[in-house]
Amino acid sequence: MVILINIVYDINRESQMENVSGHSIVIIINSLRKMPVDLTSLLSEINQNCIVKNCTAWFTNYAGHASELALVACNEKTDLIVAVGGDGTFNEVLNGILKSGNTNTSLALIPNGTGNDFCRGQGIIYSREKFIDALKNKNYINYDAGMITQGTNQRYFLNIADLGFGGHTAKILNAQRKMGLKGSISYSVAILRSFGSFRKPEVQIIVDGKPLYNGKLMMLTVCNGDTFGSGLIIHPGAIPHDGLLNITLLGEVTLWDYVSNIFKLKKGLKIDHPAISYHTAQKISVTITKGNASIESDGEMVGDGDAEISILPGSVKVLKY
Repeated sequence: MVILINIVYDINRESQMENVSGHSIVIIINSLRKMPVDLTSLLSEINQNCIVKNCTAWFTNYAGHASELALVACNEKTDLIVAVGGDGTFNEVLNGILKSGNTNTSLALIPNGTGNDFCRGQGIIYSREKFIDALKNKNYINYDAGMITQGTNQRYFLNIADLGFGGHTAKILNAQRKMGLKGSISYSVAILRSFGSFRKPEVQIIVDGKPLYNGKLMMLTVCNGDTFGSGLIIHPGAIPHDGLLNITLLGEVTLWDYVSNIFKLKKGLKIDHPAISYHTAQKISVTITKGNASIESDGEMVGDGDAEISILPGSVKVLKY
């Protein structure tokens, strides 16, 4: 059952009518996280300043619910959806928006998760004052989105899609969460478990119609943002509004190579290693020739096996504050 908080201002207060846009906001909140202390006051301030007619908060009840709620909000011609949660919540809301086909619905992000990697990478730090100012001044930026295609299935991502070791780790992480192991400790446990169970697949990778790689793969990260894994800057300099996907390819790399360079990743330094390379593209095609590879996007499991990943330039309008 969806819990609703509705705040609707009195349309008969003529002194406020000049500031009213006549538009609406839906705030989708991950109910598994403790709600930010000042979120209620944010709702009240939106109402008091008469920025919109109707501000409604919906709480999620299960995995995938945020995507369903976002789809409903888009179908109701909502102007702005505010996603409150972590990268997974943002991913679900993004998928609801893009699957709706409603290009008029914008997105705002309030980080309230464990990793908050997209917001961390983009320097998005929530404050009620900055958020309200951006809302009043209509400060928006058009971000790109990535699209993962497997057969007839499509999945969108705002930050990073990852095939190989990262996908394997995300699968273990999600299983741990279902068993009740959550928080930052769950990341560490999942990575340690992955070290013992991951086997490199053999792959063929084609970018923009040209062969890029053929061989064993540790990990392929396709980046819109630059940060994943709770603070690892996997592709320094990636910009989510340049119309390009940034690729970090880890080929025949050992687990020790990966672990020994974690410090560099945290500092945002590119790794100098013969089996690690950096590229840009608009479309990537991955074929698994031996073994298996799991795919995750923004921490959410997508599937296993072959995939095409492409960029959708400027496809989502995001509130900048």
